This record gives sequence, structure tokens and C-alpha cells, in this order.
Amino acid sequence: MNTCQIILQKPEETALYLGSVRFFKHLIVSIIFIIIFGLLAAVIILAAENNEKSAEIYELNQTLISFGIDVNEPVNTISNGDGQFSIEDEQPVIDSEPEPPAEPPIYLPEPITEPDPEKSPWIELFPHLYSDYIPPANFMDDSGFIYLTFDDGPSRYTGDILRYLQLHDIPATFFVMPDDTEAGKNFLNTMLDRGHEIGVHTMTHVYNDIYASVEAYLEDFNDAWNLVYEQTGYKPYLFRFPGGSINDYNFYVRTDIINEMTRRGFVYFDWNVDSRDALDASWTEMYNTVLNETAEVPRAVVLFHDRPGGYNTVLVVEDIIKALLADPANYIFSAITRETRPMQF
Repeated sequence: MNTCQIILQKPEETALYLGSVRFFKHLIVSIIFIIIFGLLAAVIILAAENNEKSAEIYELNQTLISFGIDVNEPVNTISNGDGQFSIEDEQPVIDSEPEPPAEPPIYLPEPITEPDPEKSPWIELFPHLYSDYIPPANFMDDSGFIYLTFDDGPSRYTGDILRYLQLHDIPATFFVMPDDTEAGKNFLNTMLDRGHEIGVHTMTHVYNDIYASVEAYLEDFNDAWNLVYEQTGYKPYLFRFPGGSINDYNFYVRTDIINEMTRRGFVYFDWNVDSRDALDASWTEMYNTVLNETAEVPRAVVLFHDRPGGYNTVLVVEDIIKALLADPANYIFSAITRETRPMQF
């Protein structure tokens, strides 16, 4: 009798339990357990990935050490991405930019105008320095496109960036600081052979000198442009201003430089997504910044550096590519082309 009573009461007890305080306590404990377990699993996965990346950094450093390179000392050593290194003398490069004036002068730049090809105070300077670029009547619709751009190469990191790009068949654009070395020549040729675009960034990266006058800017640009052309036979039409087209150093020459460079057939590109690798951003900061900012713009021109960013840039690039390739937005990676509408501040 007692057994039957117990059996008959079980459904009622179950019904009472489902709506009881004890049930909700158990439910809350279960949810907390699931969350904690999920976080632990995520930590374990991230730790495994970090260990893998750490192993990659270790292997890269060991290769450099085997060539007698101090891994803590910046050198102009170029990897072709296949473990082969060329060691060249370091070229003078300013990685840290000079301090801007404490109180920049109030200046409103003149509007950019359509330059007259027959009238220019600088028409006799560098008569060979012209591009064949002609803006298309209609730029292509590149909504959802991502343009990865890298400034300041070649460097010891460029070859490894190239390797990750090649692994995922991603074209990119490199705004270079070319050097007159065999390693630099091989680097530029490899870029073009793999379908990347090359633009000119600067030769010296010394802001006060480059922006001293239009003549000074043209001289610096001419030196860099000539090196690219002589080493590869390619005549770049793209360029990127050191510090971007609007900065604290080009107040009085910006409009004249843009008009003169446009007259000569060159087109400049700024960016709308900054990885902040030149500001010593961590891997996590770079990863989150690029993904978040890319999601907020209709098309993304992403700024990386293959010198100041170091191995953080090398290693984050592949993870960013993987995340964007897997994104439901179906992003399209592309190098900048002649049909790409310029991204300008």
C-alpha cells in the first residue's frame, strides 16, 4: 500500500518541483555552471591558439637568430615567406614620428581644384614623374569590399605577411618605402608576381623635411618612385601621404601637393579603418579594432604597418582574414585598382 502511494504521488511531486523555488535555484545553478564551463572552454581554446602563435613567433625568431640577427634589434631583413632571408644594411627610417607643434596654427586649406596640365610652378621639376592613371567615368560599386593596406615596408616582417596573404589567396596593397638593395628588389618583384598592388609611401619618412615645401615633397617622392620603377619596371600611380593627407605638418603645402600630384596623374589613398599597430596596439586590440570598425563602414580600407607593428601585425593579419572570410556579410578582399573610388580624408 505504501509503495503504491509513493508511486501515485510521484507525478504530483514532479509538478510541484517544476514550479518550486528549489527548481529555479537548480535552474540558476545549472545556467551559471553552463556559462562558467563555456568560459573555461573559450579560455582553453584561446590559450591553445596563443600557444600556437607563440610557437610561430618562436620559430620565426629562431630562424632569424640562426642568421646571426638580434631579434630585439630592428634590422632591414626581408623574409620571402619560405624561410629564406636576405640580410641588408639597415636604412635610416623614422618609426616614431616627431612631436607635432603644441599649438598648430589656425589654417583653412584652399579647396582642391582641377589642375591645369599646362600651368604649374613645378612643371619643370622631374619631367619624367608622371602616371598614366585616368580616373574612370564611373568608379565600381565596392560595397562590402575590404582593402588591406600595409605601409613602411620592406622589412623583416614583410615576407611573413606575404606568406599569410598567399595562404588565403588574399590580394593587398603595399605603400612602400623602397631601399636600393637586392633584398628590396626581390621583395617588390614578389609583391607584383603575387598579384598585389604597390604604391609609394615615402622615401625618408621625416615629416619636417618632406613637408617643408612642394619641391621637397616631389624630391622625396621622386626618389622612392624611381627605385620602384628601376627595380621592377612598374610605374606606381598610387601614393599615401606620411601621416595621412591631413596632418600637423602639411598645413601650408597640402593643397599644392595634391594639385600637383593630381596634375601628374597620381592618386592618393587614406584609410577608414586603423589597426593602430603603429601605436603599439596589442594583438587583441588590433583584432577587435579592425573587426569592429570594418563592420561599421560600407567598405573598408584597413591600415597596417609591416615595420612598426612587428610580429603582432604578422600574426593578427591571418586571424583577421579568417574572421572576415567567415563573416555572414560575405566580404570581398581586393587590392586597390584603378576602378576603386579613392578613400580620402
